Amino acid sequence: MNRKRVSIGDLYRLRFLREIALSPDGKRVAYTVEWMDKKNNRYYSNLYVVNDNGRSRQYIRGNKDIKNIRWSPDGRLISFVLTDKEKGDLWAIPSDGGEAYAITDARGFFGNYAWMPDSKSILCEFTIKKEDKERVPEKDKPPLYYHTKRMWYKLDGKAMLLEEKQHIWRVSARSGKMKQLTSGRNGDDLGDVSPDGKHVVFASNREEHFEEKIQYTDLYLISIDGGKERKIRTPAGPKWSPVFAPDGMHVVYRGRLYPEEWVGWRNIGLWYVGIKGGKAVNLTGSFDRTFEALVIDDLGHYALTRPVFSADGRFVYDMTTDHGDCGLYSIDIKRRKVEKVTGTNERIYAFDHDGRESWALAVSNSADPGSLYLERDGRRTQLTRLNRDYLKARRIAQPEEIRWRGFNGDEIQGWLIKPPDFKPGKKYPLAVQIHGGPHAAYGNSLFHEFQVLAASGYLVFYSNPHGSVGYGERFAGALHNRWGIPDTRDILSGIALLAKRRYVDKKRMAVMGGSYGGFMTNWLIGHTDMFKAAVTMRSVVNMLSFWTSDFGFSLGREFKGHWWEGRNFQFYWNMSPLKYVKRMKTPLLIVHSEQDHRCPISQGEELFVALKLLKRDVEMVRFPLECHELSRHGSPRRREKRLEFIMEFLDRHLKK
Repeated sequence: MNRKRVSIGDLYRLRFLREIALSPDGKRVAYTVEWMDKKNNRYYSNLYVVNDNGRSRQYIRGNKDIKNIRWSPDGRLISFVLTDKEKGDLWAIPSDGGEAYAITDARGFFGNYAWMPDSKSILCEFTIKKEDKERVPEKDKPPLYYHTKRMWYKLDGKAMLLEEKQHIWRVSARSGKMKQLTSGRNGDDLGDVSPDGKHVVFASNREEHFEEKIQYTDLYLISIDGGKERKIRTPAGPKWSPVFAPDGMHVVYRGRLYPEEWVGWRNIGLWYVGIKGGKAVNLTGSFDRTFEALVIDDLGHYALTRPVFSADGRFVYDMTTDHGDCGLYSIDIKRRKVEKVTGTNERIYAFDHDGRESWALAVSNSADPGSLYLERDGRRTQLTRLNRDYLKARRIAQPEEIRWRGFNGDEIQGWLIKPPDFKPGKKYPLAVQIHGGPHAAYGNSLFHEFQVLAASGYLVFYSNPHGSVGYGERFAGALHNRWGIPDTRDILSGIALLAKRRYVDKKRMAVMGGSYGGFMTNWLIGHTDMFKAAVTMRSVVNMLSFWTSDFGFSLGREFKGHWWEGRNFQFYWNMSPLKYVKRMKTPLLIVHSEQDHRCPISQGEELFVALKLLKRDVEMVRFPLECHELSRHGSPRRREKRLEFIMEFLDRHLKK
C-alpha cells in the first residue's frame, strides 16, 4: 500500500476513544467514540459495548453527544449524560441492548454521578439553570448583561460564572424524581457512596471568602437521605476524588498540603483517613511523583477517573506521570509501597477496575491515537482498533528519545520526530515545540500537530524542561518564582545538542508553543535571535496585566505577593516578555482566541501592537467564540484553520 503523509484534514478521519466503563462482572466494557463532523462543525459521540473476546456492538448511533457512562451495580443498565439543544439529562439503556430512555427531565446541568449499591437511585452533581429573561441569551446572541460582585466571576471554557452552584442530588432511577442533599455556599463535588449505601462523601469549600482561600477544600459526610453534614478531619489544602474503602470506614482522596501556593508544582498524593477520626496519612509521600495524568497531546483526551480499591481493600490504584509515560500504579495501604502495574512507553488516559482481576484501559502511544484494552494477570487483550484503516494508510513518524544535561546538571528528556522520508544527508528546518502548564509534560502519545509538521518536511523537537511533571517535586518546583530561567537553559542546551547533527539546518529554526509554551516563545525571541520564525499561541505577555486571567487573582501565591507590594512591581515586569519587546526581531505569528479566559486575548494584543509600532514582522490570527482549549477542543473548522495558518507562516519563513 502507498501510504500517505499525515495531513491537517486527517482530524476528520480520526476516531477518538473517550470514556470507558468496565461491567461489574469484568466481562464487558462500555465505551464512547467521538469524531469531528466538518459539515456541521460539531463533535459527536456514540456508545458501544465490547465483550472480553473483542466482539463489539454499537448501542447508540447518530449525531449524539454522550458523556459520563456508568454501569448500574447490578449490571442491568448503562447510564450516561446526553446533551441535546443546550439541555442535559441522565439517560439509561439496557446493558443487553434495547431502547434508550431519559431518566430525568430537568432544567439544569448534570456533572459527575454515581449509582447507589442497590441500583435503584443515583447520586449526582447538578446545577439548576435559573430563568432570567434579561440574562437568557437569544439564539447565537449573548445575554443583555453580566452583573457580579465576586472576584472569581469567569472560568475558561465556561464563560461567565453565574450565581448558580453545583450541589449533590439524589435521583430515582425509575421515576427521575430528584432530591437535593447538599447546599454548600460555594458548591459541592460528589465523591462516593458508602458500600452499605447509607452515606455520601463529598468535597466542598465552605470558606466565606473562598476566592482568597480557593485551595482550602474539606471532605464531608452526609446521609443518603440528607440532613446534617459532618466534616472529616484532614490537613488544610486542596483535595478531590474521595473514594470509600471496602470497609466503609475509610476514604482515600487526592490532595496536597501548602494551600497558600497556587500553580501546583507540589506533588499530589493519595491520602487515607478514617471517617470517624484519626490522622490522615499520605500513602504516596515517599514516592516522588504527582498523582495526576498530565501528559498532554492535541487529541482532546480527558481522564474522568478516580482512585479505585481492590475488593479486599489492601490496595488502591491510580495514575501518575513518569518520564513521559502516564501509567497505572498500585499503592499498598498498610506498607505505603507504590509499584507500577502497567504503562511503559504509552499514555494511559482512562482506566476502570472490577476490584478483582480485570482492568479496562484506554491507551494511546506515539503511533496510536487511542485503543481499548482489557488486562488480566499482566496480559493484555486489545478490544478496539478504531483507527486501524487510517493508521495503515498513513506514514506515522516515530520519535527518537534524546537526553542531555540542563539547568543544575539535571538530566532533561526530549524527543525528535523526523520527516517520514528522512535522508541523513539532507538538511531540514527545525520546529521547537514548548508545552504549557507550566507543570504539564510531553510524552509517549501521538500528537497530530507534530505529525503534520514532520509530514511537511520539518524536524520536530519537543522536551520536558524544568517545571515539567514526571521527574520529581524539586524538578517541577524549579520554576517557582522564576518563570523562563531554568527552562531557557534546558531548551537551548537541547537545541545546541541537535545543532551538531549535520542534517539540522541551524539557519532555519522556529520556536512555537501555547499557554506557558507561548510565554516561553515570547521570552526566547526577546533573549535570542537564533530563530528565523516563531508562533506564539494563547500566550502570556505581561505579568502585570495577567491578573485579568480567570485565576489571575491567585498569582501572588505563585510569586512574591501582589505586584503593588514592596518591590514586586519590578519583579513582575522583569518576568514579563513584553519588557524585552525592543529585542524581538524574529518574525512572529500570534494566535489567540477571543474567549480565552485563562490567557486573555489582551495579552496577545499588547504584544501585537507593540511590535507593530516597532515596525517588526508580526501578524495576528484571532478566533471568535473559542477559549483556551482551541487546539484540543475547539470547533473543528477553527482547529483546521489554525493549523493552516501555522503551516503557511512557517513555510513562508523557513522554506524560502
